[in-house]
Amino acid sequence: MHVASTHDGAGPSVLFLHGGNVAGWMWDDQVRALPDHHSLVPDLPGFGASAALDWTSIADVVDQLAVIVADRADGGRAHVVGLSMGAVVGTVLTARHPEVVRSALLTGALLNGITGLARRLNTVQLRVWDQHWYWAAQARLFRLPPESVDQFVSNGLSIRVENMRAVVAEVYGGLPASDLAALAGADVPVLGLAGERDLRPVREALRAYPNSANVTTRLVPRMHHAWNAEDPALFNEVLRDWLTRGAVNRHLIPA
Repeated sequence: MHVASTHDGAGPSVLFLHGGNVAGWMWDDQVRALPDHHSLVPDLPGFGASAALDWTSIADVVDQLAVIVADRADGGRAHVVGLSMGAVVGTVLTARHPEVVRSALLTGALLNGITGLARRLNTVQLRVWDQHWYWAAQARLFRLPPESVDQFVSNGLSIRVENMRAVVAEVYGGLPASDLAALAGADVPVLGLAGERDLRPVREALRAYPNSANVTTRLVPRMHHAWNAEDPALFNEVLRDWLTRGAVNRHLIPA
């Protein structure tokens, strides 16, 4: 698995886990905003510089990530930051390997998966996965800044549809109850977020987080799904408060 390492030796490590339509480059603004933190930014199997690799399973991917963090992170532990698919992966990593996780900021995680008509409609996208117009439309839907659109489209076209079928089947199926239960017992601070204007299944997934002293859930006002690109200044402020003080940013609202 390709992993970019930035600001080596600068301070505590942060493991950034990207969403399912992109790759590690989606975190460039956040890495630049944290020169006092060591950043580990993988391209997960099937994506970006790891596009030639097969997606196996979330369980296998988190096992690989746990080894990477143990070997390369400051003190063998890292703060985990994930969005969308990356937030699902980050949830399982925290639940199964809490020994390598300092804290977790997870936004847009479909912990319950998707069922019924919504799932069927979302699966239709795989039929046009190799079409340029589809990726251009996705860029508009995610409200990506103009300077990111070409990279987003190019990256999307490089993702093999068979890998994405495997990802979709697993993510849309939802997480096992055992992983969510383990999250409560992980003794790791967790901040679960969703954009206030994100799709309903994403917002409702906040209810799936365990009712535990180590887990906090909030909505991000006015934001949609990919809000690290929609409002990087706000994302960076929320992120810095969490990483440096373990604090829930004042702009966040009750879920």
